[in-house]
Amino acid sequence: MAEKEIAAPAKPTIYPVTIWQQYLLDEANHPDCTDDLRDRFILSNAFLVRPKIDLRRMRRAVDKLRERHDSLRIRLCLIKDKWRAVIDPPQGETIREVDLGNLSDEDFLPAISAIANAPMPLIDAPLAEVIVAHCGARGDVLITRVHHAITDGYGMVVLAEDLTKLLIGLPVTGKAVSHAEYIKRFQSPRPSQALKTKTFWEDLHRDLPPEPNVGRKAKGIEPLSYALGKVDQRQLFCRATPDSLRSFEATAKAANLSATTLLFAAYLEAICQCYNLDRLMFMVAISRSDPALDTYVGDHTLDPFLPYQAVGPSRIMEGAKALADTFAEAMAHLPSDAARRGTPYQRRLIERGCNPGQFSVHQPRAITRQDRSIFSEGFYAGVGVIQKIGPFTLEALDISIRRRRFADMRLEAGSTKVRTGFGLSYDGISYTENESTTIANTICQLLDLEPVGMDLT
Repeated sequence: MAEKEIAAPAKPTIYPVTIWQQYLLDEANHPDCTDDLRDRFILSNAFLVRPKIDLRRMRRAVDKLRERHDSLRIRLCLIKDKWRAVIDPPQGETIREVDLGNLSDEDFLPAISAIANAPMPLIDAPLAEVIVAHCGARGDVLITRVHHAITDGYGMVVLAEDLTKLLIGLPVTGKAVSHAEYIKRFQSPRPSQALKTKTFWEDLHRDLPPEPNVGRKAKGIEPLSYALGKVDQRQLFCRATPDSLRSFEATAKAANLSATTLLFAAYLEAICQCYNLDRLMFMVAISRSDPALDTYVGDHTLDPFLPYQAVGPSRIMEGAKALADTFAEAMAHLPSDAARRGTPYQRRLIERGCNPGQFSVHQPRAITRQDRSIFSEGFYAGVGVIQKIGPFTLEALDISIRRRRFADMRLEAGSTKVRTGFGLSYDGISYTENESTTIANTICQLLDLEPVGMDLT
């Protein structure tokens, strides 16, 4: 009787890295790169699960998730002097267990946060992990950690939705876009559109303003044109009254504008007003440039460098409408190197005296994708809100820490469903507390918001 053949174990597959991954690798290996730069790209979440996590079901769901999305199995390795994405086969241990025992209330969150926010090596190491922390009578904590090299805010929503479906037995439909497909079909503009895209950005950037005498430049300090070097990361959060926020959102809706676009315009206008600028350039984060990327969880980080023309305090609605048109035009001409950091295109802008990373606007949550999800309400549940899934209860834990930002000054908009105000993340070497507070107050004046507090940290 012939011996039964044993199948050889699956081998990793090797592909080129994406442009974004190359940027992160170049930055991480730069002699001026600091630890806070390397650690800023960890996307973490933690949920307290009671009574206990069903480890067998969780492992099965995570295995299926890793099989569906090959981005979760990427390691970035140097092979023959070139960076490559090594994609491991789906097999292997997928969940790490940690026994923390019965921690006191005082020690519980710090212990979970330390695990969730621990450094994650970028080179030749797993870039996604699931951890179950056993916390005695308190229950189990599910911790997920993913490096920004292999996913973004939009991708995190897709991963959370797919994992939840796999856990409760709902079908996950549609083929997921793979790493190789992304590079081939979505990383660069289609050949038929390449010339049109190149011409659009060259025309838009032909008369960009030089770096204004603001921030480090005004203080006689070398600007951080490439985001390298030391910063003192700080945060201001401006809280406004619910009535004034509702009025602001109603005003935006009546003008056929998103509240986020109107807020972005007010921020850019406030900087122009505070520093007597006629115009400036800024970055905005865009997570998807093609509807066909709906199932792709890999990072599709695009940060178009765009101009803003000051309109004056009495014409903020005109400024917001012009900004909405700029966003729409930019979206129609992506992807492009004019929307990526670390490219020769960005270097040419800096050589012209521009500073693309000086100001930026950002909405950390993938709002549109969350709103379309069947688990929309769960995504919007805040810290401490109890959610029920079958026999289990879930409670989101606050493990957030202040991480370094790309821009010297960045406005961060909240979700339209949980908004209580807006945030300014800024470099304390570039800007003083008084400057950031003045910008925040000017935003409120432009939008008729009634501030009830400025939280500075």
